[in-house]
Amino acid sequence: MDARARRRALVQAGIAITSELSLDAVLQTLIRIAADLTGARYSALGVIDASGRELDRFVTYGIDDATRATIGDLPRGRGILGVLITDARPLRLDDLTTDPRAVGFPDHHPPMRSFLGVPVMTRGVAFGNLYLAEKQPAGPFSEEDQEIVTLLAAQAAVAIENAGSVQRDALRRAVEAQEAERKRLARELHDETGQALTSILLGLAAVERAETAADARAAAGELRELVVETLQNVRRLAVELRPSALDDFGLEPALRRLGQTVKESSALDVQVETRLGSGRLLPEIETAVYRIVQEALTNVVKHAAAERVSIVVARLPEKLTVIIEDDGSGFDPGAGPGDGLGLLGMRERVELLDGSLAIEAHQGAGTTLAVELPLPRGKPGPRG
Repeated sequence: MDARARRRALVQAGIAITSELSLDAVLQTLIRIAADLTGARYSALGVIDASGRELDRFVTYGIDDATRATIGDLPRGRGILGVLITDARPLRLDDLTTDPRAVGFPDHHPPMRSFLGVPVMTRGVAFGNLYLAEKQPAGPFSEEDQEIVTLLAAQAAVAIENAGSVQRDALRRAVEAQEAERKRLARELHDETGQALTSILLGLAAVERAETAADARAAAGELRELVVETLQNVRRLAVELRPSALDDFGLEPALRRLGQTVKESSALDVQVETRLGSGRLLPEIETAVYRIVQEALTNVVKHAAAERVSIVVARLPEKLTVIIEDDGSGFDPGAGPGDGLGLLGMRERVELLDGSLAIEAHQGAGTTLAVELPLPRGKPGPRG
């Protein structure tokens, strides 16, 4: 690739990177383009942690899954990678293996000789470092390669700032939604439970005033029914705040219990099918899926006039899918923002996990809600 073509490619690369709104997408696009522009066989980006002394995240390009598995734990920023953390300046080596600072490579790590490292700076602080290795065809990285990657890192810094701003805004909206939910629960506790406790006090007074044993038994019976109803309401609110089954047993039992609870309280036929395999999902994924299903079932009960709803949750190698389908009255997704149906809250939860949400609905023809959430995987790469 001649100089003019590389400049044109660099401009296109900048457009591609800055068009991404997800931080994960920015980083993956960055390392792929950096490898393409320099002819590197391997590329990686290490994100520096809050202490500024080591890496807490590492994304790679050019290393297959089998090699990742044999490499083992992700690098923390020792050896040659640590050099760039302590000295945020470009580093170019013709032969990595001859540098005494290049230590800590694990067994089964791919051989790497030529090396180019460039810091990614945001607001004057090192966000992370971009690493390139094994120039193709075999040979050292050039000064022009270093200049190209330095410019690319500067473009990436803008995209990282933008992605961070988008994520912060999404988080702000999610927190606002949580606060609104807390206010709703507080109102229910104050209104429903407060009124029930007041009624219980009045019922106790009626028992005390009873002139005959029959009157006392009748008042006590009414009081018992009120206590049972209040207890059920308190338990429902507790589950809405945080279901213990989710923490103690995992997503599958929690969803089945949720489905059974809705079925008993509404006569809605709720069918739950899960294919999650062994092992727990990350807590934030389990919580998001549970809340999405919970909100969807609430919508069906309140708005859909449905008889049946099916929930299918399946774990695939790289993603989790959730399909919720009812046979109710449906709605017109284009008729309004849908916030009244809780769709905004669902979208916020999905977007915070870099997932996708699709809704298929028609008046009188039921509703299908489909969610896909990526499952994170360890991604080892160049290590020092």
